[in-house]
Amino acid sequence: MQTIKTAGLAAGWLLVCGAALADEGGPQLEEITVTAQRVAENLQTVPVAITAVSGDFLQKFDLQRVTALDSIAPNLTFNAGTGGSSSQVSAFMRGVGQFDFLLTTDPAVGVYVDGVYLARTFGTNLELNDIERVEVLRGPQGTLFGKNNIGGAINVTTFTPTGSGKMDFDAAVGTFDSYSLDGYGDFRLADNLALGVSLMGRRSDGWEDRPLGDNGGKEEREGGRATLMWTPTADFSSRLSGEFTAQAQPSSPNVMIAYAPNQAVAPFLQLFNAFVSPQRPCCTPPTNIDVSNAEGPLIKDNLHGLGASWINDWHLGGDVHLKSISAFRYMHADFGRDGDNSPDNYSGDVHNEHDTQISEEVQASGSWQRLKWVTGVYYLQERTRDQTQLVTSQGLFQALSALLPDINLNDPTNPLTQLYLARYALDFNLNYDNRQTTKDYAGYLNGNFAFNDKLSLQAGVRYTNETKDFSQFLDNDAGKTIFLPVNPITGVVDTSDVTPPNSHCSPLQQQGTFFTCQTSYNDVSPRVSLDLAWSPQVFEYLQWSRGFLAGGINGRPTTLAQIQDYKPEHLDSTEMGVKLLLADNRIRLNSDVFYDRYQDIQVLLTTGDTVNIQNAAEATIYGFESDIEAALTDHWVVQGSVGYESDYYNEWRDSTGDYSYRKLQDTPKWTGALASSYEWRLPNAAGIRWTANVSVQSWMYLDAENSPVLRAPSRTLLDSGIYYLAPSGHWDLGVEGKNLTDKRVLDSGYNGLAFFGYAEGYYNPPRRFWLRFHYRLK
Repeated sequence: MQTIKTAGLAAGWLLVCGAALADEGGPQLEEITVTAQRVAENLQTVPVAITAVSGDFLQKFDLQRVTALDSIAPNLTFNAGTGGSSSQVSAFMRGVGQFDFLLTTDPAVGVYVDGVYLARTFGTNLELNDIERVEVLRGPQGTLFGKNNIGGAINVTTFTPTGSGKMDFDAAVGTFDSYSLDGYGDFRLADNLALGVSLMGRRSDGWEDRPLGDNGGKEEREGGRATLMWTPTADFSSRLSGEFTAQAQPSSPNVMIAYAPNQAVAPFLQLFNAFVSPQRPCCTPPTNIDVSNAEGPLIKDNLHGLGASWINDWHLGGDVHLKSISAFRYMHADFGRDGDNSPDNYSGDVHNEHDTQISEEVQASGSWQRLKWVTGVYYLQERTRDQTQLVTSQGLFQALSALLPDINLNDPTNPLTQLYLARYALDFNLNYDNRQTTKDYAGYLNGNFAFNDKLSLQAGVRYTNETKDFSQFLDNDAGKTIFLPVNPITGVVDTSDVTPPNSHCSPLQQQGTFFTCQTSYNDVSPRVSLDLAWSPQVFEYLQWSRGFLAGGINGRPTTLAQIQDYKPEHLDSTEMGVKLLLADNRIRLNSDVFYDRYQDIQVLLTTGDTVNIQNAAEATIYGFESDIEAALTDHWVVQGSVGYESDYYNEWRDSTGDYSYRKLQDTPKWTGALASSYEWRLPNAAGIRWTANVSVQSWMYLDAENSPVLRAPSRTLLDSGIYYLAPSGHWDLGVEGKNLTDKRVLDSGYNGLAFFGYAEGYYNPPRRFWLRFHYRLK
């Protein structure tokens, strides 16, 4: 049924466009300039599958955050709210994405702001309020972009101030006592110096009722960016940007979606209710996904960050340009989740994350006769610290230790004696202190040789050297380690064997609670493309590229054997695309088909108390995508996309079984979107604008294990708005709604049935309305 819906949506676009454009003449689409190959080029002649939208489009359809891009781009999804943090971007593109937010894993889909790579997922769900354009690049982008872009890249370009005097202000009030403020100004400070300033603020009371604390979905965040643009000569420019972000709100709305304590391998829940919370036993599954009893120090979602970039661009003569991109970024995120959704601390976790990154890229580009070229070097250093408190039956160790006066240690048949002796094994209140330093060095070269006016060959290569130094300190409530045996009576740790089964890691120190690991990887990422420009309206390409995602260390071990590293993964992608301008440049239709071989796939598997990261053999992924934009009339513009993806594991077997039947996580077979904007006004008179945006996804699994409880159903979401346009053209006032059909489906989740006896999930927001005022002066 979902396949029929999406295919019908695509066919409907073509019928509407064909009918509306049966007559010649009328408006034409503007040329779109993108930097998908690190230099400014026409979208229609770039051999990359790209969805590109302008800042004006984002404002019209109220797409405020990076995670809203899945409503317009094909084969793109986001695993939202992971760990309780709303600021994260765990993106999946064509079946390739990041399986964990922990510092030991890297994004598979890179996020870039003005050419600067953002190394961590937390803090990257950016507010899109001063944006010139956003490009979603699908497929491996490892040759020309930063690092680890095995699945694709999201390239955000902010406004460059010119001293134009542009002013833009947006204010909205809405349901759940929500309001937002956005402002941007472009000021001329001198003949060759301009300043751009943007500010934003968000407040909302949230929609998930938590009687004992702040509601889930509550928002309280602000941010801003200032940019200085200096152009002392025609051959040199310097752009300095600084930004900040601040957020202090409760964790993302989560809810228990399954409850089966008898499935757990250890009786944590029964023991917790018997010895810690007999008067208020846990847990009660909710009957309403918008009601939760979560409270306490676990439910927080705080973020503070600073960033700066300095871009210098020299024109060295002819077509040769030299560019330097220097950047600094610091993020502090403090977030958590109350997994059991109750006032008791039966299960949950809190993460305190600090990340500092500096990067430098020097890039040269130019042309010589029939050859266009881009080359550069790149350096990134990142220092990250993660302090995690994992809560499991908090207070149980102390309660079992208090049994000592009432038991006889010489009577091992007494159940209470057995519990007392097992108290160390049952103490899974863990305190992790993880630290990692990453250094990445890379050099790249890409050339485009034109055989004639129509046929050209592109080839590029990137060499990467990446080293990770990781350390972990771990203890539990008892101040002991879970890696080595503990004498249940004396509490003495057995240190007879303190060497993990991994050559990359040191022996355990300080009673077995501290160890260090180092991994290093070298990679060559090539790319080749044969391009054919039949005419200014028809462009075709055939491309092969290889992507690379660095390996790392398991940051969540619970046994000595789980102190392990995992290998890098690679993806070989073959893509064929065609880009068309039709109906006298009134329709832009860009389509591609792709075939990928995905090797050594990194997956996170949780079985009982075992948390492993392994490389799951190889998968095959294939599909197609299409982006369409049409200026149907002087007043009516539509933009849409459709994507299809199919995947299967060629082989995934280990000592525990054969898992080749599984599907890649967060990968729906079909995605589709259609955005429509109709604007009508009389000359020098008032007008109206109507917008509608419908997005479609078929069902998908939200974890690598394909847990039935985390099978997200298909969805069709609808947003719409209607606005009054003032005669002056400087302001408009309108009403808009999100998720008008109030469709609620899982966006992400965690299956803890085998260990905790429950599973939890995060749902998309309910129906919401806003009254919005927008003022502009250009």
